[in-house]
Amino acid sequence: MKKIMALLLTVVMSVSLLAGCKQAANSETSEGAKTDTAAQTSEPATSGDSTAPSATETVKLLYVIPGDAPADLERGLKAVNDKLATDGVGVELELKYFAWDVWDQKLNIMLSTGEEFDMFHVMNDRVSLANYASRGALADLTPFMEQYGTAIKAANPELAMKSGQVGGKQYGIPAYWVESALNHQATIRTDILKKYNLPMPTTFEELTSAYETVMKNWDGAQKPYFPMVGTEQVGGYFFNSDNNYVLYDKMFYVGQDGTVKNYFETDAFKESCKNARLWYEKGLINPDVLTTAHEQMDNQLNSGDWFIHAGTIGDISNVKKNYPDITVDDFAWLDFDTTTPEIRPYGTRNMQAVPLSSKHPEAAVKFINWLYTSQDNFDLFLYGTEGTDYKKLDGKNYEAILDATTGQVPFSFATWMIGNVNFEYTSTNAPKVTNEHLYSLDSTAVEGYASQFTFDGTNVQTQLADVNTQIAAVIAPMAAGVVDYDSNIEEALDLLRKAGIDELVTEFKNQLEASR
Repeated sequence: MKKIMALLLTVVMSVSLLAGCKQAANSETSEGAKTDTAAQTSEPATSGDSTAPSATETVKLLYVIPGDAPADLERGLKAVNDKLATDGVGVELELKYFAWDVWDQKLNIMLSTGEEFDMFHVMNDRVSLANYASRGALADLTPFMEQYGTAIKAANPELAMKSGQVGGKQYGIPAYWVESALNHQATIRTDILKKYNLPMPTTFEELTSAYETVMKNWDGAQKPYFPMVGTEQVGGYFFNSDNNYVLYDKMFYVGQDGTVKNYFETDAFKESCKNARLWYEKGLINPDVLTTAHEQMDNQLNSGDWFIHAGTIGDISNVKKNYPDITVDDFAWLDFDTTTPEIRPYGTRNMQAVPLSSKHPEAAVKFINWLYTSQDNFDLFLYGTEGTDYKKLDGKNYEAILDATTGQVPFSFATWMIGNVNFEYTSTNAPKVTNEHLYSLDSTAVEGYASQFTFDGTNVQTQLADVNTQIAAVIAPMAAGVVDYDSNIEEALDLLRKAGIDELVTEFKNQLEASR
């Protein structure tokens, strides 16, 4: 059994937790950041980058993102904008946050109505860049990248840059913040194993047995249900043992041999559903999983009332409130197949895009280029003000400074959204296995068959919309284990076919082969 996690990199836990992608997608926040020299592909541009504009006019850049704003947003933004002004970038940043439970709805309304804003965050494993591009919702950044993007291109490898392209046009600015070959693992609490005298599981069956023991004897404040947002449990990497595929756009199964299939017709999906159903019936999955929101899952991870998480874990300061003896050594990387190489699905899942409604599409490129121009710029936006929001430690380590009342960093920005491994620090409050696996390139990983390809759904927009509607309605309940596979799969597949999934698979396959 190997497929353990869908990344994002979804949710990774930090002082303020998120969920991916990252992956869902579960992802890392700014308190779990780092730079590893092994992961660097090029030297960051210097502060004297010749592409920095000598702007005479300052334009506002409204950046729309999911999650909750930091408590001291005003102070943090002022420091960033003061530095932008001093450096003559010609951009003034404004951040607009939407809570996770309304993120997709709010963003879609802004895009569909043509509301003016200038940049938003894209999670390829949630709603892909190609999906937005197929709607005609994005500005083409290709010319602006050539004019203003020298530091961006220096900080990102070719694979990451191509992740931001659709049809050869640069629609996304990649956030190359993490090793992407991570779909196959999970984080397990070794302190819980020790507490209940359990050995490290080596198979899914052993894990299930151990989990039943933990659930039966748990004495925490709330049951340690498997952390999951059921409406997004489609990929099922955690619950199946197929080691040789990547799932794209929540529906396209691409094997390492180049096979392209409707994922929901594969044995991998069948196995995922059956294992999820087993856990649901054993009471290991929350009976209310289909109504669980990201914030609820984040709160569970922060509380420490969990045993295994199909994602990575960042800053554990909040966990320590309920489990004061826990340390960064009390977590292990669970992988039931260590012989098959991990697959790198693409350069990055996370990126920034510019809506077609923006009057200044070049501003996003200018800002991110400035961000990747120097360590000082990066630190100021991602970690805040040194001495107030964080303190530097030896090497590339840092420590977040938490407010005593809220337990949060006064100002920081999520590394998983816009970070880059050339600049990131490692948090000393993050599990050691997180730092080891997220921020060092896996030398044994292989590129996915479609890792340099981005699907263009322009000609199949109606089918994409209709199929995604059916996935939410009839696939997610099976994938989360709430309903059984055998009784529901035929009806679900029939609805997917009527919605146009066969046409989508054919289009994806044709484009993929044409791109090679």
